[in-house]
Amino acid sequence: MPDVNDFAEFERLAGEILSNKKPELPLAIGTPRPAQPRTDGLRLRPGDQPLPTGGQEDVQARLIKEIQARRELGISRYGQGLKTFNGRKALRDLLDELLDGASYAMQAEMEWAATQFRIANALNQHYADASGLCQTCKVASPCETRRILTGVREQPKTPSIIKVEPIEEIAVSPDAVGWLRENLGVSEEKTGLPTITNLMGFPVFVDDELPPGTVRLQPSTGREEGS
Repeated sequence: MPDVNDFAEFERLAGEILSNKKPELPLAIGTPRPAQPRTDGLRLRPGDQPLPTGGQEDVQARLIKEIQARRELGISRYGQGLKTFNGRKALRDLLDELLDGASYAMQAEMEWAATQFRIANALNQHYADASGLCQTCKVASPCETRRILTGVREQPKTPSIIKVEPIEEIAVSPDAVGWLRENLGVSEEKTGLPTITNLMGFPVFVDDELPPGTVRLQPSTGREEGS
């Protein structure tokens, strides 16, 4: 680990991040990103959709569980699982299920369209103004509501770093806290406090008066940690 009192080491680390190099300082927090599927050797055919890039839930694993649950339900109702030559007309059963399925699909489509309309209206109420704050929540955008509605965790943008000698503390705008946490190992459980941590030997404060996307290396303002 680098010397926590060596400011030159902090400048080197910040420089690596700003130049898109992988920092040498191990990250102290963060959930490992899921491995991306290998696409080497795969080729698209004319008319194909783009190759998948990651994702969230395993659809086929979920389908297997649903099939197992369905079989158990059938056994509880009919005393056995589905078998061949069971005295029923399979095509009639299939037709009945397809007719029901078409109705359910239409219902789902109508409900999905209505839900998307409501989400779009809600997102229009939670957008960032020129200062980078959510118009409704008055916090750094994206606010928690927008993250929930979009289902996407937006990556913190690289902030502007301002240096004013002598360096005695570090002040960050609220929206830059995520960048510090992701790239410099700031403890997540401390990001709600006025003093969020010590970084490279300097106290780090959240300053609401800084412009969005700012990290300011500055002389001491007389604030005490935890105050």
